[in-house]
Amino acid sequence: MFTLFGPIVVICAVLSAILLLRWYFGRRPLPDEAVAEFAERSVERAKSVAGVDEATFVKLFVAGHEPRWALYMALAFGLIVLLTPGFAVVWATIWVSVIQQLDTGPWYEIGYYPWMFFMFFGFCGFWALCGAVVARLFHARSPEPYLAALARARGEPLEDRIIKPSRPKWARKARPSWAPKLPQEKKDGDAEL
Repeated sequence: MFTLFGPIVVICAVLSAILLLRWYFGRRPLPDEAVAEFAERSVERAKSVAGVDEATFVKLFVAGHEPRWALYMALAFGLIVLLTPGFAVVWATIWVSVIQQLDTGPWYEIGYYPWMFFMFFGFCGFWALCGAVVARLFHARSPEPYLAALARARGEPLEDRIIKPSRPKWARKARPSWAPKLPQEKKDGDAEL
């Protein structure tokens, strides 16, 4: 059984190492870039960094620009590598206990379709669960957007400012069917809601 999923675990280990390197080499130059950005903003756009010291700016810049996705994907693949052997033992034990409750026949032996179905979807579900746990961590620990964090560090109250994402041009006229009609969309026979 371990020979079936061994290559997948090895591939996940290699991907985890590659992603950790991607995160490390993506994050390593960010403090230097932040210092250069702070110096440039101090000269050209002093209002954008007014009241923010260099250390705080560097921290906000790195938090807003580091490739967090690579770190968390490496964590997901690492979880798969570490937990798959234990899951395989538990899942095989569950299979044995399930077939003991059934009418045992040769079709329940290891290698036949019921076993393959049970193992395949069990492992896919387990790996998806590992990814879901790490995705939940990724979103729960996401930093504040860079520009909003910089505005907050300057002391601007963000509750007064509304930072709305701009809609693409193709979606500006798109409206859900339940939304009230705009004056230019109303026809003569339409009733007011």
